[in-house]
Amino acid sequence: MTDPDILRETLDELLRSGTTSNPALNSLLDDYTTYHLVLVGVGSLFLLGFVLLSIRSWTGFRRAPRARDRRWTFEQRAYLSFAALGGVLGALMTVLIAANLSSVLDPRRGFAGSLGMVGTPRPGTATAGLHQAFTTWLQSDSAAAPQLVQRAIDDRLAWQRPKAVICIVLLVVSVWLCVRIWRSLIVTSRVGENGRNLTTVGRRLGRWSLVTVCFLLMLMVLGNTQASIAPLGLTLFAG
Repeated sequence: MTDPDILRETLDELLRSGTTSNPALNSLLDDYTTYHLVLVGVGSLFLLGFVLLSIRSWTGFRRAPRARDRRWTFEQRAYLSFAALGGVLGALMTVLIAANLSSVLDPRRGFAGSLGMVGTPRPGTATAGLHQAFTTWLQSDSAAAPQLVQRAIDDRLAWQRPKAVICIVLLVVSVWLCVRIWRSLIVTSRVGENGRNLTTVGRRLGRWSLVTVCFLLMLMVLGNTQASIAPLGLTLFAG
């Protein structure tokens, strides 16, 4: 067993032993549980939003005025698209929440399955030094993380927390703009604008591109919020 492999092997041995008295391992498992619990909590809020979006859009579709030639109007197509989008994203979020909930309920199993992420750093690198610090901590009886590990956590939080806040603000602003744009398009459609003009206006406003931005920001909010609240495990896996 080479030096870069010691950390992964040490973690594997401790997990297989079933010990509950190792302070370092307990800290890692607690952080791992919190990491996934955060996603369950924040993901549930997004899930609620998707459900409300789907219900509101379906109601709007049912109440939207019908065209005389029986073709769907822009308003109907818009509401139906968002109803379907809310349903699909809601289903995906449900799967994601369920997967993370399983890690919350059985963190040892989930953590053991993640050991492959630890990797094998090159000797002499900063990551190798961090791995050695984790290994020394796991082999000791100390509950306090080594200075090198704590410094790595502090360095991560120094940019991860501001990034999480920025992503949340950008998401709120993007959702607000998205709602304003689509409402404007729907109102315009009611006063008799033809489909081609509506499509041109919609493209100029970036209607679907803004929806995509909202989706990407949602993923960034999830990841950065997790890492800001539970940084220890991520520091172990990603440095």
